[in-house]
Amino acid sequence: MLRAGERFAGYEIERELGRGGMGSVYLARHPRLPRLIALKLLSRDLFGDIEVRRRFEREGDLIARLEHPNIVPVYDRGIDDAQPWIAMRYIDGPDASQLEAANLPPRQAIRIIAETARALDFAHRRGVLHRDVKPANILLERIDAEERVFLADFGIARLRDDATKLTQTGSFTATLTYASPEQLSGQPLDPRSDQYSLACSLFRLLTGDVPFAAEHPVGIIHGHLNQAPPPVSALRAGLPQALDAVLARALAKHPEGRFDSCTEFTDAAQQALENPAGVTQVVPHAPFAPPAATTRFEPNPVPGQRPSGTSRYTARAQAPAPAAAAPRTAPPRPRKKRSKLRGCLLGVAALVVLPLAAVAVIVSVLDEKGTSHTPAITSEEPTPTTEDTITPTETTGPAAGLPENSGAAAQILSQRFPQMLPQADPSSDTNTGVGYQGATCTTYQPASPPPETGSGDPDLGAWEIAWNCTGVGHPTYRFVMYRSAADAEEALNALSGYTKSDIKLHGTKYTNYQISGSALLRPRLVTEFHAREGKHAFLMYTTGLLVTDDQLLEWWKSAPIN
Repeated sequence: MLRAGERFAGYEIERELGRGGMGSVYLARHPRLPRLIALKLLSRDLFGDIEVRRRFEREGDLIARLEHPNIVPVYDRGIDDAQPWIAMRYIDGPDASQLEAANLPPRQAIRIIAETARALDFAHRRGVLHRDVKPANILLERIDAEERVFLADFGIARLRDDATKLTQTGSFTATLTYASPEQLSGQPLDPRSDQYSLACSLFRLLTGDVPFAAEHPVGIIHGHLNQAPPPVSALRAGLPQALDAVLARALAKHPEGRFDSCTEFTDAAQQALENPAGVTQVVPHAPFAPPAATTRFEPNPVPGQRPSGTSRYTARAQAPAPAAAAPRTAPPRPRKKRSKLRGCLLGVAALVVLPLAAVAVIVSVLDEKGTSHTPAITSEEPTPTTEDTITPTETTGPAAGLPENSGAAAQILSQRFPQMLPQADPSSDTNTGVGYQGATCTTYQPASPPPETGSGDPDLGAWEIAWNCTGVGHPTYRFVMYRSAADAEEALNALSGYTKSDIKLHGTKYTNYQISGSALLRPRLVTEFHAREGKHAFLMYTTGLLVTDDQLLEWWKSAPIN
């Protein structure tokens, strides 16, 4: 901690302005100019990696190019004594998280968010995402009786992710209460992710609450992924129902259901407040699922490189958006008093780590007790004990007539698991569709395998075709087909650190390989099927998010895999 009068990077420290998980912010005096600056010192322990340092320098150069009236200017940046720092304009005023909704006229709340929207759209046109939009990063300053709005901390969330490898592990990249479903599920981001967080911020300024509040972080995440936002008109008297529709659209679980830009969103909000009859149409609420096609966006390019023609955002082969409908209404929630949660969750680290730490201990104990290569027989029905009553497995015979065409091969998988997978077009090399519980399913070939789930996926060997189905709010699952039984057996033999169990459900026998050592609340399960026809070799890989091994197994038991 620096004290008043000390010098750092040539700046004279006046006093500490704040402290958080990323470091500290000080009010400092410029050594040569009559100017006060905000000096942000980023934590040393986050930036020990040389690649992270390079990223810090590139981000600093990029952010310095964002010259906009609503973006906090960055003056300088550097690294002194292994401590990265950023010098930026000092904004003499509060941040938006300090505003009380009861004392904030709705028109002023929308104006604050509208000016923030202009800053975001400006950055998005230059290929830069903010990734951490929340009231605490919206700064307010009164100049000549006029309130000015500044958006701060561009690039800081990205730096934090690179420093701590959060993106690689699929962990959360923004404050939970303002994070988009895409961020919480580790999906690619585009400008509409910032729009979602901006809508959460407007919700907070209008009502004093956040759209999805819960005592436990898992509850907050569940709300973002699965629940419709409550209507603001029910939480604050005098707000028109037309505003509910606008926020419902900006808070759509799927990015394609949101507005085309942040400014379009805030324009609609202003219109809904002043002219409720001109309400926007809203895409009906549906739980979030990642897009079936690749979404392309080039956030935060190398400084000096012009964004390509797709740098705004493009998506191909997306399913058509559902027809417009009136927003779903929800009963008013009881208002609960919380000290700081209504702002930016200053204690988000404690909220996430402490409740989950106990679960981590439980999971690790279960892993220690259950990790074994010794089969543990479990059964929903009595399991036959004599060898002549056990049916041969689908990995004991050759794969008869496996087609060379990938579409025809995908069709075999679809026909084998019709309630889990969409029907495939045998003439198409790539198929997409909706699977069990609304999962987004896509076919893959070995040359371009499915993306990593972030759970540490096992090597499933020399498979020929795969259907990969991504569900948010539900486990992600993958069916793979092999050219020969020997290939499937080889994949099973290569697994390590598992608990093997035979399960019989509805007269059908399966063998599960529950993999130990999974990341916290991201269990993994490989299923071996036993033959009905003696053709083809199949395996199923399932991984969960924010569930325990037992919860994943219960989901698997309820899935229609017969």
